Amino acid sequence: MSNILDTRDLQERLEELQGLKEAVETAQSIVDELMTSDLAAADPDFDEKLDDARTELDEACEAFDGEAQAELEELEALSEEVSEWTSGNQLIPEDDFEDYCQELCEDIGVIPKDLPSYIVIDWEATARNLKADYSEIEYQGTTYLYRSY
Repeated sequence: MSNILDTRDLQERLEELQGLKEAVETAQSIVDELMTSDLAAADPDFDEKLDDARTELDEACEAFDGEAQAELEELEALSEEVSEWTSGNQLIPEDDFEDYCQELCEDIGVIPKDLPSYIVIDWEATARNLKADYSEIEYQGTTYLYRSY
């Protein structure tokens, strides 16, 4: 199932976005420091340094735009709510949960993978029963289920 998200991958993205945020904060700090310093009169390269700092700030702001900021906020909230975030938990799209449960039962050996076709299992009911061990969370407009430990 390719739609399942691993929290370790989401943690990597969270750290990437936090790095972008820190880059903006650092660049802003440098610009602020230059603007409040007395270097303008004493340093012949001051204007060039200020232009470089502003360019760096503009680039950092462009990389950490509103979309990235919203994604960071959403991931930070997820990381606080989902158990086993850093060690790895799976976020299973609600629409795929029944198939996930079937694969899980086959993978752990509860149901043989080569079950004869004349045997029918109510996977919808099985998924409902397994859902008791899972919690729901919204991420990027999709409802996901994750194992509650």
